[in-house]
Amino acid sequence: MALETYVTLMAALMSLGGVLSLLSGANALLRSRQRGNLFRVRRQAMLAAWRNLAAGIFLLMAAGAAWWLGPPLVTRLAPPTATPTVTATRTPTPSHTATPRISATPSITFTPSETLPPTQTLTPTETLTPTVTRTPALPSILFPPGTLTVTPPADGVIANLRLSFLNECGSNRGVGDTFAANVAGVYALFDYDGWLPGARWTNVWLFNERIVYVETLLWDGSTGGCGFADYDNAGQPWSAGTYEVQIFLGDRWVGSSRFFIGVTPTPLP
Repeated sequence: MALETYVTLMAALMSLGGVLSLLSGANALLRSRQRGNLFRVRRQAMLAAWRNLAAGIFLLMAAGAAWWLGPPLVTRLAPPTATPTVTATRTPTPSHTATPRISATPSITFTPSETLPPTQTLTPTETLTPTVTRTPALPSILFPPGTLTVTPPADGVIANLRLSFLNECGSNRGVGDTFAANVAGVYALFDYDGWLPGARWTNVWLFNERIVYVETLLWDGSTGGCGFADYDNAGQPWSAGTYEVQIFLGDRWVGSSRFFIGVTPTPLP
């Protein structure tokens, strides 16, 4: 679990403790006013009630400080470090090489002074050679309105890019590479480091090598942690086939991952 999650959990517990303490103090204060005429007993009960009220106010103020100042402080003191995952690019491999199948063989032999030589031999003259290497490139798209003032960092990276039907960065629930056609949406979860708030980033979704969705945003997270992109196929049932998500920071590709709907994955060459 990320440190930011621990800070959020601690703030939630302090908020709960503050509310309970306020309720306890208010209840004790009301009961102290209903006690008899013994001044000492009533005074002790009122002091205990005010202490509970003060403790509740303190816990709520501490929870508010943790909500607002905790995540930036944790990011500054212990920034997460992501290890870039090298993704091999696909390179076409020759799948067939011409092999000689017919060789003319002399069928008649005369006297040793005269022999018919072979008249034709099929020899392979051409071998396929890979010439194309596919590299993801950012398509021509419309950027969101506003003035872009933050230059995307050249050292920003992502790692551990995985696909899931649940938006839970802190666990592997729902993570896989094959989903049913009625899945509500697919989330691309990734760890990131070296990003800057306000920098432009893009997620591109493809179906059978054809672009079906592009989203460009200005980064609103911290410099490191766990982020996500999502695609819901416009709320329609998914077509069976091969899908791919590509992540760009600025115009620079930083990672890709493939998944499948209703088909068996085919190993890459």
